[in-house]
Amino acid sequence: MRFGQKNLEKKLHNKPTGTKANALLCPSCCVEYIEVEFDFEVEGIILQNVKALRCPSCSEELFTPEQSDAITDRINQTKYH
Repeated sequence: MRFGQKNLEKKLHNKPTGTKANALLCPSCCVEYIEVEFDFEVEGIILQNVKALRCPSCSEELFTPEQSDAITDRINQTKYH
């Protein structure tokens, strides 16, 4: 058993039932992320209704690659139009 594997196995056993296949789980809480929308400022540009994933337990947020690409596209549209 590798270092930390026991802790990971413990968390996986606590995985909530009803989790969707291929769902992203928070590495700290092993809780399924939920999709949220909020206003986001980047490079001095305010983007409204930006989609992200948030852990309902610890509130950690992250962007999927698709969400990150959408943010980049919106920034470029705002800068060059």
